[in-house]
Amino acid sequence: AMTRALVVGDLILDTLVLPKGQTRLDTDNQASITTKLGGSAANFATWLASVNAETHLLARVGKGDAKSLTAQLLERKVIAHLQEDRALPTGRIMVLVEGENRTFYTDRGANQNLQTGVIPAEALGDLLYISGYAVLDLGTEGTQRLISIAKQNGMVVMCDPGSAGFISDYGVKYFLEAIAGIDFLIPNLAEAQLLADKESFIDAAEELHNSFSLVVITMAERGAYVRNATTAELVPAQPAEVVDPTGAGDAFAAMFIRTLLDGQSATVAAAEANLFAAQAIKLVGATPQ
Repeated sequence: AMTRALVVGDLILDTLVLPKGQTRLDTDNQASITTKLGGSAANFATWLASVNAETHLLARVGKGDAKSLTAQLLERKVIAHLQEDRALPTGRIMVLVEGENRTFYTDRGANQNLQTGVIPAEALGDLLYISGYAVLDLGTEGTQRLISIAKQNGMVVMCDPGSAGFISDYGVKYFLEAIAGIDFLIPNLAEAQLLADKESFIDAAEELHNSFSLVVITMAERGAYVRNATTAELVPAQPAEVVDPTGAGDAFAAMFIRTLLDGQSATVAAAEANLFAAQAIKLVGATPQ
């Protein structure tokens, strides 16, 4: 049967500003400006839908935006359940691209008021994916409520911790309390080091594995380190020409969980996910084309 997943977290409109030439202060600058749908949860949902999982997204947007954003997500095979916020606008990120440098200006907007009191029944299935950004908004109580609803429905619960900077601001201890009881944690190296308070990825995985039955630390070109009851293994990355690394982590996580839920081992799932992520970094943008 098709995997059914509920993804909870951020939906953000990403606006990229590419100046044409040197930036002049206090006057006009020619630039190309493009806006696209993003946000960690929405990106992951899009990747998961692209590998044939029935994917539901629970997120919150500004007043009047739900209809058009639901339609845009449906084009990407994602079934959206969007709450509308009366006070806050849909979240936005402005990315100023100057050569190798990228400066991000973030307004998380309506994402901050995400409510999880009512979970759409048709979205309850095999998997609950909680974006780390959502944990910061929902807090311990809200996140724990979500995890317990999933557990009552026999779902596997996974979390991608999101931004090391934001977790650090929030407090590592509080973040770990909020996600207690999840099955599967998929941090990148910086997030794993922060959450485990360990330098080496092997030590970090050991520490986190005390709390989570499956830990996968993603390390870009070094591959992914898998730690569960039977496995402690570095699965090497696939060599790939990097065009745009944005979204590679989401692509990895989507293929990993899809393969795992299909009954494969975590090692096989990581190898498949590495292959898939290698394809993703050849594409410009954070989502499948």
